[in-house]
Amino acid sequence: RGFRSSTSSSSSSSLSSSSSRSGRERRVGFGRMRLRPCFAGAAPLEDVATKEGYPDTRGSEQVYFYKYQGLGNDFIMVDNRHTSDPIFSSEEAVALCDRRFGIGGDGIIFLMSPPSTSDGNSGGGEEGGSDGNGVQYDYAMRMYNSDGTEPEMCGNGIRCLARFVAELEEHSVPRSYKFHTLAGLIIPEVNPNGLVSVDMGEPRIEPKEIPTTLEATGENEEYSNAVVLQELEVGGDLEAVPDAEEMFATYEERMENTIKRRTKGELKERWLVTCVSMGNPHAVTFGRPGAETLGGTLDVDNLDVDYYGPLFETHKAFPEKINAHFCRAIYDTPESLDDLTDAVKVLHWERGAGKTLACGTGACSVVVAGVLEGRLKEKCLVYVPGGPLQIEWRRTKDNHVIMTGPAQLVYKGLIPV
Repeated sequence: RGFRSSTSSSSSSSLSSSSSRSGRERRVGFGRMRLRPCFAGAAPLEDVATKEGYPDTRGSEQVYFYKYQGLGNDFIMVDNRHTSDPIFSSEEAVALCDRRFGIGGDGIIFLMSPPSTSDGNSGGGEEGGSDGNGVQYDYAMRMYNSDGTEPEMCGNGIRCLARFVAELEEHSVPRSYKFHTLAGLIIPEVNPNGLVSVDMGEPRIEPKEIPTTLEATGENEEYSNAVVLQELEVGGDLEAVPDAEEMFATYEERMENTIKRRTKGELKERWLVTCVSMGNPHAVTFGRPGAETLGGTLDVDNLDVDYYGPLFETHKAFPEKINAHFCRAIYDTPESLDDLTDAVKVLHWERGAGKTLACGTGACSVVVAGVLEGRLKEKCLVYVPGGPLQIEWRRTKDNHVIMTGPAQLVYKGLIPV
């Protein structure tokens, strides 16, 4: 069942593609597949599409889950409003997110009741709770990454969660929700066209807000307290330039030594990074120091993110680790170095999840960083491997960042517990 649109009597939407079919057949991706139990001794999955609405899982020995994706960033959704703590532990989340032995996903997201006034934590009360600051929340969000860690928030995840709520409660759209997250208040709005817009709040750019031990650079005069185009040494103690002895070795020997260094993570390379927090920490880079260009120096189509991502994520300059984003601004024919563009291509490495097809908070941080570095306009299309996201930093209006992108239901099923 899809949500109802207040602008159209038709209930057809991309979310309805997972609606009922006879038996246990579903069309998922290309062709048909038959759902079977994933655990030994588990009862067969029943076809819940024939039931009225979304079933209540409280007190059941099986938990309903709903798989959503936003530009390929995929999540397991669970209605957790009947209890104040996530019904799955971080260890169980790792197992469920395993793509071969579990459901598979970049994380598991729990729809929680809003926080109570007394303690500010998510509780088992009715909709419309509030915190100690008087904010009236509709729901709360908790999440585990695929490695079991708990992030403050997830941009693509909050879009999927808003779409999940709209379907679950069969709300008319457009409709906005106030979510309590570990990053604070987040307000997504579900639109009739299937896109979800999210007010991500204000970016934080001071070193202590990231947090990072990197110092503010003063590269941007208006934001002199920001970490903009700061040099970051990544890798081991060995320099990228061969020493005097290696300079006289053959080309093959030099390349072999370089490969050995990189394989062991011993090769030290210098990068230019700009740091932004969207409630969670991000390091954005358009390349290395030296031959700087307007769009950056990175060949993002051939960059080895699996190598560089972990080096950034676990760097000692980021005490809470970091989400890393490797970017190239897209220009057609810039007439001068003062030209700005509204398009950027990005590869993501997410803290706790690794290489992903999309990262909502990461895309927001990329646009903020691109503006601070003088490369990007305040409203951009961010092209990630999963597709485009529209990001706008309303810098002169209210300083908020607005993210707009799709969120879709893929399938739903049962988890034996």
